[in-house]
Amino acid sequence: MTAPRVFVSHASEDKERFVVPFAEALRQRGVDAWLDQWEMAPGDSLVDKIFEDGIAQASVVIIVLSEASVAKPWVRQELNLAVVKRIEEGTKLIPIVLDRCEVPTSLKSTVWQGVPDPSDFSACLDRVVDAIFGHSRKPPVGEPAPYLAHAVASIAGLSTADSLLLSVLYEQFLAIGLSMGNPEAVLDAMRKEGVEPGMTAESLAILEHLGYADSLKAIGRGFKPCGILPRGVSAVLGEREASLVREAGLAILNGGHQRGDAIAEAIGQPLPLAEHAMEMLARSGHVVISREIGPVKRIGLVQPTLRRALDGGA
Repeated sequence: MTAPRVFVSHASEDKERFVVPFAEALRQRGVDAWLDQWEMAPGDSLVDKIFEDGIAQASVVIIVLSEASVAKPWVRQELNLAVVKRIEEGTKLIPIVLDRCEVPTSLKSTVWQGVPDPSDFSACLDRVVDAIFGHSRKPPVGEPAPYLAHAVASIAGLSTADSLLLSVLYEQFLAIGLSMGNPEAVLDAMRKEGVEPGMTAESLAILEHLGYADSLKAIGRGFKPCGILPRGVSAVLGEREASLVREAGLAILNGGHQRGDAIAEAIGQPLPLAEHAMEMLARSGHVVISREIGPVKRIGLVQPTLRRALDGGA
């Protein structure tokens, strides 16, 4: 790898106190620092050496700003050329400020590196070398919170934590239906994914506002028993819901099944999903669910529209 050529613009007054030791340190760090006293011999042309060999060939220009250098016309000329090179060629321009001097207008939009004590420039050296080589000391991004890495389908309007809670409530629904489950079980499931109770409570409030979930409005503080609502089940199922409802409709129409457990067995789905499909068919007016006493839903009436809806691919 070729060492980057770096031109160091400065005033002679700053040579001994900062510029020479700093340029030497740059060279020790793999930077080809260009300094006039190292590059110019008696008889050389100042203009050719500084502007044609120094600045023109540099990939980086360091401007050492001090009370002395900002008043030097020669340094101003070097700065002007460096600014043009930055605009035309993308040359990196790094200002180093030694004193509380007035920064030239052309550099006020550029991040500069301050050096409070010119005899101790170690921090400045590290940052300038990083800038020259394009190295960042930004700490690497760690592993995301478990819930952020959890494979939860994205649902419009929900954060990742909201979607995770809806997923937890959906899994609860598959086990116990639309009943409200043990709140501690819900909190434990969320904790395992890195979501604290406060965030879980906030997500539950969002789900309730959207009509995706409900909770027991009991007196007292703490996380209440909660469960998913049909609208929430539909949100989790997404495009899969249409296929589920169609399969249940065919089981009712062609298989003659009326009870939820029989429909569930016919379509190979848990009872809560089969009963959800029955409710969707009832909401569309294709069936009437008998409100008999008992834990399992039952189809009381099949409307003629069901066959036509299924024939249409619904």
